[in-house]
Amino acid sequence: MDIHAEIGPFPGGRIALRVPYEKNIIASIKRVPGRSWHPEQKLWSFPDRQEALDAILQALCAAGQENPNPGIPKLTPSAPDLDAFSSTLKARKYSRKTISQYLRNAHALREHAGKDASSLTPDDVKKYLSYLADCGASASTINVAISAFELFLPGLKDAMPGHQLKRPSKDKVLPVVLSIHEVKVILSSTTNLKHKTMLSLIYSAGLRVAEAATLKIADIDRHRRQITVRRGKGRKDRVTLLSSSFVALLERYLAEYSPREWLFEGQDPREHISVRSIQHVFAAACTRAGIIKKATVHSLRHSFATHLLEQGTDIRYIQELLGHKSPATTMVYTHVSTVSFRNIVNPLDSFDKEV
Repeated sequence: MDIHAEIGPFPGGRIALRVPYEKNIIASIKRVPGRSWHPEQKLWSFPDRQEALDAILQALCAAGQENPNPGIPKLTPSAPDLDAFSSTLKARKYSRKTISQYLRNAHALREHAGKDASSLTPDDVKKYLSYLADCGASASTINVAISAFELFLPGLKDAMPGHQLKRPSKDKVLPVVLSIHEVKVILSSTTNLKHKTMLSLIYSAGLRVAEAATLKIADIDRHRRQITVRRGKGRKDRVTLLSSSFVALLERYLAEYSPREWLFEGQDPREHISVRSIQHVFAAACTRAGIIKKATVHSLRHSFATHLLEQGTDIRYIQELLGHKSPATTMVYTHVSTVSFRNIVNPLDSFDKEV
């Protein structure tokens, strides 16, 4: 079945989607994280990120695809093999996000093939990966699926020619970096004290959004001007900077909000704020500030690293502050830094020197 869908920009750093109102299409769209329905415009909106676009494309493909195995019922996500897979992932100390991604891929593979884990073959895996590629999934999305299947089907590597699945090369996309002026405008347009404190902290410490959401008051050492990030990406602790100019803002926030354990509490004080809430705060701040770049909260982390590099900070220190395992990951900021361009005279500018 062909599906006519319209995708376009939407305010607040989001993308808009219009699809026909059909039961199977709406059911697929409702499974995409971060969705919002806007009844006035009769459209859906999603975070303007590659992961969201991948999920939309997969949902539309799933809605438009004929059942590849007529007569075979869809398998439930709580099947015994998925329960066992979940237990394996938890025993290996994978993060909740990774467990969710891997389980979702394992369930999707089973539904696509119409089989449980004991009957799946390497050919089923290849067909599903090809299906993802046809739906426009990014290289990163396909690589996550491959990693999930290698754990879900322990004998998969040995059964494949060459003992491995061929992983697509990742797209070499440069990070979106905000200028110092743009960061200032975003922060100055944020009048809510809690929101200003969150965004200021993420930028000044180079935090990932999940690290900011789960930060505890006890992890901030105001005397030594340090923040300890517990169990960051890769389950690693690290120490990063606590800005001296940020401390005054932090003191005001603590005095007014009096958080108990989590620095940024959710609606239930026993829980930390959600990642999605911080994303919404940032998107609203960008709209108010008139930022037209496709920036996300993660752009504040990119900007922190790039601005340090432009100020002459050794890239090895930046790697430590960001918690990158490989220096090659940090080197991407050399491609977006303006330092190397400052001594280059643009040929158009040289026209003024012509006599």
